[in-house]
Amino acid sequence: MAAINDEALFTFSWLALKLLGRGLYSNPWSALSELVANGLDAGATEVYVYVDARDKSDAVVEVIDNGCGMSRRDIDTYVKVGYDKRKAEADNNVADASPKGRKGIGKLAALFLSPYFYLSTRHTEGTSSWELDAREAEVNLDAHPSLTAVDATHSTPNDAMWAGLETGTRITMLSVDLTGYGTQAISALGTRLANQFFLPVNATPRILLWVQTSSNQTEPKYEPVEKSIAFGNLAEVVRNFPDPALQPIEFASSPQDLKIPAKGVPGDIYTHTPRLTQMRAEPEQDEAWGEISEDVDPKNRTYRGVHYRLTGWIGVHATIDNETAQLNDSRFTKNRYYNPAQLRVYVRGKLASDRLLSQLGLTGTYVNYIEGEVTFDLLDDDSLPDIATSNRQDFDETDKRVTLLRALVRPQVRYLILERNKLASLISTEIGREKERRETASKRHFAEQLHADLEQHKEISQSTRDELQIVITNKIQGDVTPKQSYRVFISHARTDRAFAVFIDELLRARGATQEEIFFTSRTGATDVLLDAQALSEVVKRNITDDNTLIFYMTSKNFLASQFCLFEGGAGWATRSVSEYLKLNVEYDTIPGWLTNGRGEAILLGPDKKIKLTPEVHNYLVSGVLNPMIAHLNRGRDIAGKPTIPAFSSTDFPTKVELDRAGKKLEDYYDPAIVEHWDAVVQGELANYLEQYFAPSDETKRLQELETENIQLRAQLDNQATR
Repeated sequence: MAAINDEALFTFSWLALKLLGRGLYSNPWSALSELVANGLDAGATEVYVYVDARDKSDAVVEVIDNGCGMSRRDIDTYVKVGYDKRKAEADNNVADASPKGRKGIGKLAALFLSPYFYLSTRHTEGTSSWELDAREAEVNLDAHPSLTAVDATHSTPNDAMWAGLETGTRITMLSVDLTGYGTQAISALGTRLANQFFLPVNATPRILLWVQTSSNQTEPKYEPVEKSIAFGNLAEVVRNFPDPALQPIEFASSPQDLKIPAKGVPGDIYTHTPRLTQMRAEPEQDEAWGEISEDVDPKNRTYRGVHYRLTGWIGVHATIDNETAQLNDSRFTKNRYYNPAQLRVYVRGKLASDRLLSQLGLTGTYVNYIEGEVTFDLLDDDSLPDIATSNRQDFDETDKRVTLLRALVRPQVRYLILERNKLASLISTEIGREKERRETASKRHFAEQLHADLEQHKEISQSTRDELQIVITNKIQGDVTPKQSYRVFISHARTDRAFAVFIDELLRARGATQEEIFFTSRTGATDVLLDAQALSEVVKRNITDDNTLIFYMTSKNFLASQFCLFEGGAGWATRSVSEYLKLNVEYDTIPGWLTNGRGEAILLGPDKKIKLTPEVHNYLVSGVLNPMIAHLNRGRDIAGKPTIPAFSSTDFPTKVELDRAGKKLEDYYDPAIVEHWDAVVQGELANYLEQYFAPSDETKRLQELETENIQLRAQLDNQATR
């Protein structure tokens, strides 16, 4: 189609072309979108964007489409800068007779990205390849440039794919400088490209992207670009889609309930059902309306006789905090490369502006929660003057059509902000109700606990205890709020860890949370006590500040640990709850000050062995686990959370009943207790008991001294005999 060394001359100088290319776009992604738009205008169903970023200072960027391609005559048109593109292509045999641009300058996007590129094209009239080298060392800036026909181009991993296309265009840009763009910026390219177009819901056209960052990626790995719109985080949406097939698929079905973090309501989560409503048709006739009122007929929706229509959607997010918003929709993203607080305006399917939200003149907390995509083709109607800025990335804000657009959009946004404010009020009211309910419940539990405390003091007469109950309870009926955070504190020596882990894991398997149990020996726990100061902070936070039930795992190891004694003393001194719980290895090692007037149970049997006996089983249920669960359930009742089911004590059958049933006592144990005992404790017992009964260093030294004394006496006796 073109002979080698054939030329297509530009009418501009090299300097003018370079200045135009550099001045048209603010970033590589906008320039890339212009090249993609050229492919879509050519009727492409697929546009491939390839970025070889292995060396960001010398990157390669390639755009390939399967559109109609360019004939030799089209190449001559391509080198013309500044012509009515739509008029020139009206009679052209392309799938899209209404291209997105009309100034004929989109081709200069390649010059923004690179001073050196190849253009290859396949058309029904033939195939040709062209080269443009605008590197300063290669050209005279005052000379007139040209596309020069060549028989070979730069090779990329896309050679095979390009060879398989019957028609289309391929632009390969070399020496692209991406050094100012980090990994996160390049990874966000797909979203930014997708946002440049009002992509349809159906499969075509598609924009596919492959960013090559490693030499190990030799085979093309293209994926369709997708928008990162977190529809699942929108609390309210207004929409207008005359053709339902064009709306986002998320609007095709009933929206899922979303969760809004709200500290103070049950579970600290407020559940909200999003709503989809129709856009309001009437514009807001504010002080600026007088400037355009003569040109606009709101009833017939015309501007200077040209029909207009605002379509698309606008929504308000439930929250714009990354972590919490992603609970509703993992697609939510907010960083330096993507801000969801945008109203993107599309004209002829291509992004015309993403700054409309800031131009509405609205203020308030929830303005930054607005996101939307609307189309308003009146801004670029062929019968009206072109109002797009020279770089095609925005439009003249003073034009009356822009004033009309703002008048149409502003009431939609006002409505959404109002609805989000109503939602905030509902959440605030719910928090207030929940606060009142929690205070009432906590005071009730305080009164019950106070009664249990007073009942332990038998030295005080019943009438005095009753009077104290009334006086103290009345004291908290005003603004004083009892503790509402209920926790269990497991105090243990590290060497007794297996028994403490058994209690912790059994409670959590029952439904308790890690936050409800303070336990430093839990696998992965970060609360490590390194010194007395750290220990005192832990005690203050977990014993005195919260309503804490303390469980002591007593043994000779407990007595030997200064940390355990500190915890025991703090619990005894603060009397954080009326009772504390214990599980003891043996009687002799129970601290004398840790007595609560109840019978004690020990793990160590007469044979110096530890077994899960019926007595140990029932003590675990009634003396340890169920009191812990009852305590935590008080806190859950206050917080409005589901309660933890208690364990059932076992009434063991007699020997005769066992024989009749053909069972053993172990068959009546709670399966969960047996499972956790076997998994956590049983395998550690042999080593534990060996260490437990091993003589201490002091005992060993005394034994060594005794042995030395015996040996010395024997030597003296031998000498005396001689």
